[in-house]
Amino acid sequence: MEVPYCPLCGRNAGPHTSGPQGCLFCRNYPVKFDAAVRVGPYEEPLRNLILRCKHDRRLEMIPFLGRLLAERLVLAPWVGRVDVIVPVPMHWSRRMSRGFNQSQLLARQLRRAAGRQVAMKRLRRTRPTASQRFLPAGQRRSNVHGVFATGWWGADFREKGVLVVDDVMTSGSTIGECVRVVQEAGAREVFVAVVATADYDDAGTW
Repeated sequence: MEVPYCPLCGRNAGPHTSGPQGCLFCRNYPVKFDAAVRVGPYEEPLRNLILRCKHDRRLEMIPFLGRLLAERLVLAPWVGRVDVIVPVPMHWSRRMSRGFNQSQLLARQLRRAAGRQVAMKRLRRTRPTASQRFLPAGQRRSNVHGVFATGWWGADFREKGVLVVDDVMTSGSTIGECVRVVQEAGAREVFVAVVATADYDDAGTW
């Protein structure tokens, strides 16, 4: 799982292909957030752990994955600028069928590492969407466009450093939409923490 990655976009990157402005990928497709941390690439054995957690409901794996991610988070030079942690929300219908939101559970694991509150209801998914898992990049973007909004009672992100948490970042479409909403709500900086990132040949814009 220890593979060099770009500290800006979180994708695989060799030590000589990443710098302050990011790697070759995010120079071509500039990210909307300020920096990212991850545990590793979306490959075995990490991929299997994530899928078993989500689809086999092996929730005992969440603390393990959360600890791994927390270890990366505490080493990030920007961790002290995080004011609030926001998990990527799941629509209520999917949460009812699955029984849990893995991003929310991971965010709780990071609370102690960052020493910040987890804002469970400051971001919401306004409608159900098709799974991103098997969609090409263009459809991934349109699938989640406009699907996120601040909480029912509003969310005060003004001048705050926000950490958005998810399990996997592939094309970046879901993360990008969450980041956009948080930024429009006035966030000072937005960071990303994910368990795994997947190299995606047709990523396009975030």
